[in-house]
Amino acid sequence: MISLVFAAALLAGAADPAGQAATAKMAAAPSATPTKATKADKTEMVCKREAVLGSRMKERVCMSQADWDQRKADSRADVEKGQSVKPLTF
Repeated sequence: MISLVFAAALLAGAADPAGQAATAKMAAAPSATPTKATKADKTEMVCKREAVLGSRMKERVCMSQADWDQRKADSRADVEKGQSVKPLTF
């Protein structure tokens, strides 16, 4: 039954030239591409909810986007430093 309804909808869409024109216009429209963040975007405050160690409650932390980016870079550097340190062998 569902397959019949689906087939009828496909046939009705194929018979509608206006629907095809609208679909062609949507396909021809440029897709939304993310742009690089500007300086104004870096100063905008961004709030995130983060887990608190030893609690089930989350805490709201607000920082500028530049601070979030710096925090991410620092965390990445710490991980890479920890992975590059070789243990002493005797």
